[in-house]
Amino acid sequence: LAARRPTTDGEPETSTAPQRQADALIELCDRARATDEFPTTAGEPPHVTVTINWDALRTGLGTAVLDYGQLISAGDARRLACDCKLIPVILGSDSEPLDVGRAMRTVPLGIRRALIARDGGCSYPGCDRPPGLCAAHHTRHWVDLGETSVANCCLLCPAHHQQVHLQGWDITIHGGRVEFRPPAIIDPDRRPLTNPLRR
Repeated sequence: LAARRPTTDGEPETSTAPQRQADALIELCDRARATDEFPTTAGEPPHVTVTINWDALRTGLGTAVLDYGQLISAGDARRLACDCKLIPVILGSDSEPLDVGRAMRTVPLGIRRALIARDGGCSYPGCDRPPGLCAAHHTRHWVDLGETSVANCCLLCPAHHQQVHLQGWDITIHGGRVEFRPPAIIDPDRRPLTNPLRR
């Protein structure tokens, strides 16, 4: 794929080897995208999550955020939206868009996407793990009648998920921010902590 190709005007191709390699990579990605057999990450096929408000998407002015925190222009987000499957997540005033109650314990894809939009990755204070390495955690455990909803779930990487369960951290969500209260053995005052790396 990265070999020199004939040009339409009969002149020799002038692209550099790195340019041809980049073109080959794009072609491979396009070919893979055209199939129905994708590997998955956290149960979801390869994708790019772009968070942008409606006005910025409509006008092309402003910025959008990729799921790893990278800022892109609203114009770039509009171009990405030209040939993709759009799954809108409309955030309410408290960033709490979805709720499936007690109907199911497993977090459905729509709620997971909303958690990615809200949490941006592991919500544990100071953790920078991206969403693809995180699981959804019920802040009030499902077995204790906690609902499967954005209001009752947050993203945690495996290490912090285990730590929260083993040490008995309390987690609450206020205004779209996930707050952690450590057990008294760690902080006798149990002061709330948030992840400053997250939105």
